[in-house]
Amino acid sequence: MATTTYIPPFETRTRVVIEPERTDAPPRRHVARRRPAGRPEPVPCVGSAEPSLHGSRLTRRGRVVVGLAWLLLLVAGALAFVRPWDGAAAPAGATAVTTVEVRGGDTLWQLATDVAPTADPRETVAAIIELNGLSSAADIRPGDLIEVPAAR
Repeated sequence: MATTTYIPPFETRTRVVIEPERTDAPPRRHVARRRPAGRPEPVPCVGSAEPSLHGSRLTRRGRVVVGLAWLLLLVAGALAFVRPWDGAAAPAGATAVTTVEVRGGDTLWQLATDVAPTADPRETVAAIIELNGLSSAADIRPGDLIEVPAAR
């Protein structure tokens, strides 16, 4: 027959378990085992660093990686302003232009395809608008003289 022992709830750290008595084995003494309850407590290591409010300590490799990351950000920021991929900056007025008189019914799209039939008309229209300081394609009137990029 098994015996149950009541353990009061004020003992929160340990729990006593009493194994029941076996009937098939020779009688033996009851043995109480203690099992720890809750979470284990952390034990500081000998080589542990003291906690600091100044951030993490970096190894030499970590400092090199952080330095390279800052350098990469700096170069990317500089390239955003310099833009070496835009080609050599042409001096003002170096673009070859011709003057065209706008006739009735002409549009910038038609003028762009007449001037540069092999080029993309969208780029040519944008160049015409920039050369003449227009705010939109609707700013042209018949009889106006506008500058267009020379045929390529």
